[in-house]
Amino acid sequence: MRKLGLGIAVAALAFLSCAQNTRFLPTVARDFFVAAPREDPWNAKIRNWQNRHKLDLAQVAAQPPARPPLIESYDAFAAEIRRKIAADTVSWIQSESHRHYIPDGESDHWATYSDVVATNGDDCDGLDLLTFMLLRKLGFAQNEIFRSIVVERDSGQHHMVTLWFEAGDKNDPWLLDPTGVVTNRLVRLSDVPTWSPIEIFDEARHYRVEESPRAGAVAQR
Repeated sequence: MRKLGLGIAVAALAFLSCAQNTRFLPTVARDFFVAAPREDPWNAKIRNWQNRHKLDLAQVAAQPPARPPLIESYDAFAAEIRRKIAADTVSWIQSESHRHYIPDGESDHWATYSDVVATNGDDCDGLDLLTFMLLRKLGFAQNEIFRSIVVERDSGQHHMVTLWFEAGDKNDPWLLDPTGVVTNRLVRLSDVPTWSPIEIFDEARHYRVEESPRAGAVAQR
């Protein structure tokens, strides 16, 4: 009798467990983007936060507040994650370049995204385009990410890379090389002194790169 009671209890527990019970729950279809009506009880609270959040961001941009330990840790963690993303991007694109590098031939054709899709690969400029677009897709800001033509000073060889001006820092950007011609990892531009950027650009802007009196100081960082 005791064994029977124990068996019934075990069976009841199994029936009521999450793993067993979920199979009987109906599938719920949801539309996540229905416009909230005026009478929605959360309207006032959500709008209040939205307005204060926008104002707060504007004030922070104009005059950054004191940085307590939590925010210092928050920003350091964010920077660590972003650098890992950039490093992983370099590793991924260089791995793909071993299988999908296609030289241009006699003419230097800069690929669009559709060109890369159509040919399932490209040379450094097409593979760099994937690097550039991936970082943009992952949320790197427009003023941080630029494509760049770099030149090796001794040989005159041209190459295409992506430069990441972390947090808008214009002094010494990170260099992401799609094929490993300049470097096989994420490095600062100053770490590859034999290569010099001569142009930077994106889908809307184009700038020449000229050495300034500060260049020597940057190289010694």
